[in-house]
Amino acid sequence: MTAMTTPTPSASSDRDGFWFDAADPDMALERAGNHVRLARAEPPWLVVDQSIATMTLGRRWPGQLWRVRVTQLGDMSGLVAQPGYWRAAVIELLQPLPLGALFGPHGEAVVDILARIAELSREQARALGAHLPADGWDRYGRAWERWSKDEEGVSTPADAPSQSEWYGVLAAARRRGGARSPVHGGFLQIHGLLRQRAQAVDGEAAFIREVDEDGEVDESLAAPWDGASDALLFAAMARGAPQYLSTADAEALSRPWRDVFGDPAGSICEPARPGRP
Repeated sequence: MTAMTTPTPSASSDRDGFWFDAADPDMALERAGNHVRLARAEPPWLVVDQSIATMTLGRRWPGQLWRVRVTQLGDMSGLVAQPGYWRAAVIELLQPLPLGALFGPHGEAVVDILARIAELSREQARALGAHLPADGWDRYGRAWERWSKDEEGVSTPADAPSQSEWYGVLAAARRRGGARSPVHGGFLQIHGLLRQRAQAVDGEAAFIREVDEDGEVDESLAAPWDGASDALLFAAMARGAPQYLSTADAEALSRPWRDVFGDPAGSICEPARPGRP
């Protein structure tokens, strides 16, 4: 049975949001002018986020970011009140937006990192991980703590995680504005695309699988991809969220990237305010 949808007038602006247009073989779309509709008004729905900061991109990259208007809602039943997005059957394309907008004010640096991953070689992966800063996760953690404090508008609580506890963190609980990291979904996207690239290059040898005491399989990246992942996350923090790092932290976290890919002009800007360690 076809799911119920709710028409909305095209002139309405109370459902303007953001949509990431990427090839999805599971979604049949019909396009006419500046309108995009599902071939059949049923799940999976078009997902229109109310904030760019909340967007989840998944495995499909790159694509086109749009500001859009929902002109026909999909089935919104079963969702919490004000979920932060709409399920849509028909949308109107209002304005194309640069991909960098997905990842915050310095998002073009994250886009640059994502572009490199698509052709990353095993040798480059090894070079990225060869000279990681010994205290890299502490420096990475300091940026997370500053971001969290700024997002919440409060001081870091006494029981906040120590900097070393940010090891490998890609996203946190949603903050006041819906963001989950200093570069929105950037860390998740980097890690996801690197896993795809590692598998494309080394197949199953790119992963280490261990069975825990509950019988669950834990999967992690094997060398050299594990070190490359660290380097790329560090670079994304340094280049994509420099406002949360001191100059020294940004320099240390970006060094493995610069050693392999160079230091393009403007890659590190707006360091943390004077007085930060």
